[in-house]
Amino acid sequence: MARRRFVASLTESEKQTLTSAYHHGEKRPLRRRAHAILLSDQGHTINQISEILQVRRDAVSRWLKQWEATGLDGLIDKPRSGRTPILDEHDHQRLQEMVAEQPHQIRSLQARFQEETGKTVSTVTLRRALKKNNLSFKRIRHSLKARRDETDFRNTQGLLKVLQQREEQGEHEVYYFDESGFSQSSSVPYAWSPIGQPFEVTAYSHSRRLNVLGFLSRAGKLVYHTSTEPVTTETVIEAFDQFVAQKDPDAFAIVVLDNASMHRSKAFRRKIVEWMSHRVHLVYLSAYSPELNLIEILWRQMKYAWLPLSAYLSFDRLCSEVYRLLGGYGSDHAINFE
Repeated sequence: MARRRFVASLTESEKQTLTSAYHHGEKRPLRRRAHAILLSDQGHTINQISEILQVRRDAVSRWLKQWEATGLDGLIDKPRSGRTPILDEHDHQRLQEMVAEQPHQIRSLQARFQEETGKTVSTVTLRRALKKNNLSFKRIRHSLKARRDETDFRNTQGLLKVLQQREEQGEHEVYYFDESGFSQSSSVPYAWSPIGQPFEVTAYSHSRRLNVLGFLSRAGKLVYHTSTEPVTTETVIEAFDQFVAQKDPDAFAIVVLDNASMHRSKAFRRKIVEWMSHRVHLVYLSAYSPELNLIEILWRQMKYAWLPLSAYLSFDRLCSEVYRLLGGYGSDHAINFE
């Protein structure tokens, strides 16, 4: 019978080194090889270690020899020579500069890079290089930041923070007001589907629209008003009157809203004093700062996460699903603003 082979008994220092490599090694191969040495020290045969780690017997045998020859260094993979990279450090730096100048057309970027450096690289290699430089290819977003007054924006941020702190102390309630529309022609969410068989819903170029005017609090309260007619100043006033009527008359409520023309019209402003008499005070956001209006998060969640795709099959079904989500907010669905 062949003599069973084990590593020489480990010292406490060697056990600590191997245990550390096993639990905290940066790469999986090192962790597995350290485990093999520890198992051998515990009396497991090469065949048993091979079975436990699901590796070939000769691999385990080689690890034992490497450990005995050079210790932990023998278990660490050595750098491999490989092919010389097509792009050097200077190329990567130049790509960063070129993509900043022309961020949306990789074909043009590829042609310019080849003309300038004389290096021919495929679009696959180019994409890989850009990702390595911490770049990603995403849809360009519309932004209003360039049009807003940054000082006014920061001041509004500070005011909202104070209002939220006082709300937590029970001094008042804070609601965020906005309007949003739902129709079959709205942008539908992304969905997983078999390759070559994308999920489809019928497109309607002149779909009816369900408009929702909502008052949302961070505490989970939602008051809403709906209309299938175009939203006008009168529609907004009706929504505010409805909000005031259902509010606890003893509670002080602050409503945060944007600067839409309907919110600044003469008819709307004439109602402000009346609403204040019912302990409802309005606070306008700084211009061009939709991210400060928290109800925008609700609209995004409803349209891109909560509404099922089947909601877009008919307008009646869409309305039914929107009403279901609005009525179930706070119980079936909620947003954690923390």
